[in-house]
Amino acid sequence: MKVSDYITLYRLAKNRLRSEEDYKRFQRFQASLLLEYMQQFGIDVRGKVVLDLGSGLGGYSQEIARKGGAAVISLDLIEPIWSPEQGICMLVGNALSIPLRDESVDFVFCASLIEHVSNPSLLLTEIKRVLRSGQYCYLSFPPFYSLRGGHEFSPFHYLGEQCALRLFRLLKRRPPNWVMKIYKPSLSPISFASTYQGWGLFKLTIRKTIRMIRQVGLEIIDVSPRYLPINTARWPILGELLTWHVQFLVRKRD
Repeated sequence: MKVSDYITLYRLAKNRLRSEEDYKRFQRFQASLLLEYMQQFGIDVRGKVVLDLGSGLGGYSQEIARKGGAAVISLDLIEPIWSPEQGICMLVGNALSIPLRDESVDFVFCASLIEHVSNPSLLLTEIKRVLRSGQYCYLSFPPFYSLRGGHEFSPFHYLGEQCALRLFRLLKRRPPNWVMKIYKPSLSPISFASTYQGWGLFKLTIRKTIRMIRQVGLEIIDVSPRYLPINTARWPILGELLTWHVQFLVRKRD
């Protein structure tokens, strides 16, 4: 990454919660960086069918279709609030039971979703099922024990779930209005898992994810932190704390 990329990333990240459009700008810029990352491994999605799992506001889908030149299937559990555009097919569905045929997509993009599902191993199994043989999946999430791994409960998640929940309620933390409108989070959750309707937050580590990926029979091509020049994701224990957002590039064997 160039210095200018880091500056742009910081600016967009700082403003991402101001509005839906600000968050989509943040997603689109990240998607452009991730397309460059994948090209390092000889992966070009142009003309391919890409599944964006947990597509949310659609920023990733839009950039993958526009800049990447892919045909994107954008799937989310929540009814989309954004309008479809050329190259994007929008579906409402559960990532633990993807409504697509076996071996029907060329690439799966799954960012910041796996830590929100109760059965991450099943998610990986579904990704493997819909991927064509020899094709790839990009998977990323903030490890639970990283500084931002507790999401809206950070940094109190280090104190344990019940303590973090009490402090969350005591401090009356409230997401922006547009987040409240779309995702309807609970302002008094009884557990991390019950924070949102139909999904929550679950403790997921780099080590556990590596083990699950191997168990379902996917091949790990790369494990690294997003945007950082030092690969802390490969460090035992300490990497769980220092890797703010881990990314996996995995492949379905022929």
